[in-house]
Amino acid sequence: MKVAVVGFGMMGRQIAQVFAQHGHEVAVTDESKQALTTGIDEISNGPFGIRSAIAKGKLTAEEGARALQLIKVAPTIEEACLDSDLVIEAVFENFLLKQKVLHMIDSISPRTALLGSNTSTLGISKIALGVDRKERVVGMHFFNPAQVTKLVEIVKGEQTSQDSVEQASRIVQMIGKTPITVLDEPGFVANRLGLTLYVEASRLFEEGVATIRDIDLAMKLGYGHSMGPFEVADIVGLDTRLRNLEALHQQTGDEKWIPPKTLREMVNNGYLGDPSRRAGSKGGYYEYAKSIRPN
Repeated sequence: MKVAVVGFGMMGRQIAQVFAQHGHEVAVTDESKQALTTGIDEISNGPFGIRSAIAKGKLTAEEGARALQLIKVAPTIEEACLDSDLVIEAVFENFLLKQKVLHMIDSISPRTALLGSNTSTLGISKIALGVDRKERVVGMHFFNPAQVTKLVEIVKGEQTSQDSVEQASRIVQMIGKTPITVLDEPGFVANRLGLTLYVEASRLFEEGVATIRDIDLAMKLGYGHSMGPFEVADIVGLDTRLRNLEALHQQTGDEKWIPPKTLREMVNNGYLGDPSRRAGSKGGYYEYAKSIRPN
């Protein structure tokens, strides 16, 4: 299968790596040449990259080399989408940008190609407004880090065909992930639940009920979560968390999605998440609170 990934930021890179590791040709493109260079290096040398997977015994050296060979940089979106069976839009989480990019993909990709959007909170139906064949547009929401997480939300827009949903689900299973099918509601399922927990955890912290570490431990030891809400936020990226909440608030008008004051202050002051995973970040919640991350 030939896959094109349009947008080579954090999620685009991870998605491209997953498909390549499962033997699929992947063409990647981005309007930023620096993003392309940085992205290829991250796939090779990042914390969840090819070399790390080889060191952990998850890939052989030959499999890793083959995966890197399957990822090709395309200088233009037209070249990336040529002869693709699946095109995944993974650009910045902004309605107008995603609409523009998906419209371009629709006009230049093969008519038989499935068009996927990796949006995490924005409505698929609205993103697809400028697409001619809306029945082939489906949400394919991968989770960070995509190399490790098993879940992919398949989002059915108002005009997405059942054939497209089933095709997307088969593709997700083919790359070792587990699909769930959800309707096109703001935040879908996983983020609606995850952000609800995060917002309440933030309220508890801001009210002085408990520390960041103790709130995380409560969910890990009390409910069996692999990570607490602040640990998750530090990995996802605090600027990403902020955008997700702003998008939900804008779409629903519900005050419960107003971003926590502490989150906005941290992002404005350069605290963007776990510094071991986010270059240039002053830190995440644990650095901000001068606390030790739980094991």
